[in-house]
Amino acid sequence: MRNVDLLRSELTDIIISVSLKFVATAAHCIVRAKLHDIIVYLGELDTQDTGAVLELAPAELHRVRRKRIHPKFQFRLTQPDRFDIALLELVTEAGYSFHILPICLPESDLKLRGREAIVAGWGKTKPSTELMGTNILRSASVPILDIEECISWHKTKQIKVELYEEMLCAGYADGRQDACLGDSGGPLIILEEGRWTLAGIISAGFGCGEPHQPGIYHSVATTTDWIKSIIYT
Repeated sequence: MRNVDLLRSELTDIIISVSLKFVATAAHCIVRAKLHDIIVYLGELDTQDTGAVLELAPAELHRVRRKRIHPKFQFRLTQPDRFDIALLELVTEAGYSFHILPICLPESDLKLRGREAIVAGWGKTKPSTELMGTNILRSASVPILDIEECISWHKTKQIKVELYEEMLCAGYADGRQDACLGDSGGPLIILEEGRWTLAGIISAGFGCGEPHQPGIYHSVATTTDWIKSIIYT
């Protein structure tokens, strides 16, 4: 895959619990999916149950009652999608235990630039050689950038990227570690006042782990009010 290819994923297994009845994901992952084709697994570590990691409790399987795409979602073929967030309402409530918990939502004025964040998913770990993602949940630490810096980084690679206020970037100048294909819809989380908080949702990227080509995320702080208007009604 060329560095200027925009990474997208049609996988629908990467979601984040924001309440006992709703999970969040990237809109582009499920916008075309039929409800009966979407299955939500919560509390999963090893998707193939290989025994490679110790799973202290079983995952939960949930069906979806309805999906709510952000009203301003805009699919863009060669640029990151706008307002790339969706909520899935579960048919039955999620469990509440040590391995399945709703994540906190950020305040709309939360400052993120320079914060260290954790990104997680089952995506590819070697983008140039692997055909599939990993079956073991992986995570990586990445610093959050502001939009201007992100645009400037891409410009040094002759990549014109269009970013908006509902987006953010995270990654290292040397491309040390990054989200990749198959991670879309997964979480970018920060520790805010002792609580894990959902800062972003994996949306797009021009290559994986490439220098000066950080991952691009939907900024959840910009749509917190929309999320609350759905899950609290």
